[in-house]
Amino acid sequence: MSQADLIVDADSHVEETPAIWECLDAAYQERKPIPVRIDNLPGFAKRNVFWVVEGKILPKLWGPGAVLYSTPPYSGYAQDKPFTLESQALLDVEARLKDMDRAGVDVQVLYPTCFLDTVTDDLAFEGALMRAYNTWMAGTCGQRPDRLKWTAQVPLRDVPEAIREMRRARDLGAVGIAIKGTAGEKMLHYQELTPFWAEAEQLGLPVCVHVGWSHPGLKQSCDTIYGALVLSFTVPVLMGFFSVIAGGLLDRFPRLKVGFLEAGTEWVPYLIDRMDHYYGSSAIRYGCPRPARRPSDYLRDGRVYFTCEADERLLPQVVALVGEGQIMASADMPHGEAREESFREIRERADLGERVKQKMFGENAIRFYGL
Repeated sequence: MSQADLIVDADSHVEETPAIWECLDAAYQERKPIPVRIDNLPGFAKRNVFWVVEGKILPKLWGPGAVLYSTPPYSGYAQDKPFTLESQALLDVEARLKDMDRAGVDVQVLYPTCFLDTVTDDLAFEGALMRAYNTWMAGTCGQRPDRLKWTAQVPLRDVPEAIREMRRARDLGAVGIAIKGTAGEKMLHYQELTPFWAEAEQLGLPVCVHVGWSHPGLKQSCDTIYGALVLSFTVPVLMGFFSVIAGGLLDRFPRLKVGFLEAGTEWVPYLIDRMDHYYGSSAIRYGCPRPARRPSDYLRDGRVYFTCEADERLLPQVVALVGEGQIMASADMPHGEAREESFREIRERADLGERVKQKMFGENAIRFYGL
């Protein structure tokens, strides 16, 4: 099969198990996350397995700061998924490849699950956990590097350590650097993060801004899972988009590529219109730099990418706005929103041209990740 015919899933996941934490540095082995089962939880009977991290139960399912994910994958909920434990956790590479074959996917780019949340506020420990994850992913995906690609986690709140890990991960085979839409409460264009962006550009690795609960204030504001999924999980991606374009990152780093993942695309026209509207205001000229061009002018430069959802009604309009070369398809396997048929659903849409679909299915992801 030629590279032009490859079907590339630009964003799927691994559900972490204790096997990953065996790669922790010796100094942190006694602090490694431990799975625990808690039965008969009101409203969450099947979500009955959690991580214990530094005495905290994760994920937190109730009250302010609520989040939702299904690692470790031993719960009743995980067992009901159409994927085996071995596939969800990547404990058996061949099991995942079989699921990919069933979905019609040739190559899958993998992201974590637990790091969509802030696992710890101990930055040194966070860095150690991410190093363990990257080490494990390199070894596991290395069993089938032709089909399994991975993006590296780096502790963005600790810029020097993030840079060290970016370099190590590049040497281990990572195809991108995965971050969330903020570095804690700091937006991505803040000056102290400049060395991170400079290093990403120097290494030639795309920065992949994934949905996740990165902003503590937003996270704490949502006291239900509904709010957590709609708002605190997703809004940081929009904040990251603002930083990349309106914060001048594309001006300062002209070879940088940035992708925005798992938030869909229908928010892009709204936000870019708002940014264009206020770009012309004299008020923003004082006290802060502004981008060299209108925000919408950056969309077609070929450096800003998005993953789409198969059922987005406005997808044709987004393609017209952004350009057909910067939208990527994904399956989100094996998460709760995983859609094995997402590529088929896009293929059956009559409102997208065949050439557009072909680019979404492979060409755009190949170019973004440098596959």
